Amino acid sequence: MNRFELKSLTEYTDEAVLQEIRRVAQFHGDGPFTRTAFELLCPRVSSSTIRHRFGSWEEALRRAGLERLCKDRFLSSYEEQLRRGRAMSDAELLDEMRRVFQLSGRAELTKDSFNDLSVTRYDVIRERFKHWNRALKTAGIPVANLGRRYTDEECFENIAQLWTHYGRQPHHAELKAPPSTVGPKAYVRRWGNWRKALNAFVEWANADEEESPPSLVIAPPSPVLAADPPLEAAIPREDRHDIPLRLRWKVLMRDRFRCKACGRSPANELGIELHVDHIHAWADGGKTVLENLQALCQNCNLGKGKSFGRVE
Repeated sequence: MNRFELKSLTEYTDEAVLQEIRRVAQFHGDGPFTRTAFELLCPRVSSSTIRHRFGSWEEALRRAGLERLCKDRFLSSYEEQLRRGRAMSDAELLDEMRRVFQLSGRAELTKDSFNDLSVTRYDVIRERFKHWNRALKTAGIPVANLGRRYTDEECFENIAQLWTHYGRQPHHAELKAPPSTVGPKAYVRRWGNWRKALNAFVEWANADEEESPPSLVIAPPSPVLAADPPLEAAIPREDRHDIPLRLRWKVLMRDRFRCKACGRSPANELGIELHVDHIHAWADGGKTVLENLQALCQNCNLGKGKSFGRVE
């Protein structure tokens, strides 16, 4: 039978807090018992509360009778950490990285986590293996993909998706959670801050299609004799089936992020997904222009059929 336990202390006296430190320390493995290590073991009091109560984390450990677990007892100084790491073999350093990675309980091992939980320093890893990611790969630890660079259109498409999802201008904090696929750092890196990124998006979205170079699709060469020149046919934008991002955005804005058939919107009903659809079907000769496009939710769009026409 499952037991129910409080995730916080029933009282916050000094002795109750110290007892919680002792309890959590029982589950700690090798190495110094740092604040990070304490937090990873799901305590019922935060390390910040402990630090404010006793002045420092080290003082709290001493008051709890755990002075032997203080980091300065393991290594007295930064220089000694370096000396210890430099005395370790390559295999020992890789084992230490694996130990810290397992202790961290996270999907990736960062340099800060390594410095906080290890008996040595990141500097030693870099000296020995020349590059942090190379050491991670050698140790069999996943390497974080932090170098992704998004294009302007990918950033704008993400804003359009969020704007559609919330039915309003998205906030900076909402970039960190689904359905966002582009994080806030990408916008800061490219435009300086989130407000400037929004201004760039609005200017881009409100621009006329003619301000951009014409988008053409080049048909593939006809399978004729190799000696014949390739047959190229430029397809005008309005005759293409796919709808450009800027045009999709204008349709959604015009239709106020609501389905033209049932009136539902992602902003006020969970699970609604808006599509932009041709009123006069493209398969029947309909053009990909603003006047021939409408916003439909997924259910209404799938039930519309090939030549259903305008939804009233």
